[in-house]
Amino acid sequence: MENGNQIEQELEFLQSYIDASEKQITILTQGMEDYGKALAVLQSREIGQSSETLISLGGGVFAKGKVENSGNVLVAIGSDLFIEEDSTRTELRLRAQIEDVRKSIENINNQRTEAIRRYQAIISAINSAGNNSRKE
Repeated sequence: MENGNQIEQELEFLQSYIDASEKQITILTQGMEDYGKALAVLQSREIGQSSETLISLGGGVFAKGKVENSGNVLVAIGSDLFIEEDSTRTELRLRAQIEDVRKSIENINNQRTEAIRRYQAIISAINSAGNNSRKE
């Protein structure tokens, strides 16, 4: 009976891991998309050419404003702390961050795939054992 309890715990653990990894992948994908959007804006070079644009104030509130681009951007480094950084350096950093997140997603997805494989193998073994005991 103890073996059955261990199998049940293993299945619960695997299901929990599969669900958690799915959530992690979703969050990381959203972060990667945000980096991609920022990179696209920096690469478009239209910021300095726009006469007026909408600036997000947060919470779905926007203000009309003019963006002046001197080649540098402000980068958040903490709670209400910003540094000025050359936009070319920011582009390189964003590309590196996108690649790091992509690798993290790939690793989590590989581990998730292995957990799914183990889960299905256990379920299959349980079903086979149940079918064999019914035949006897």
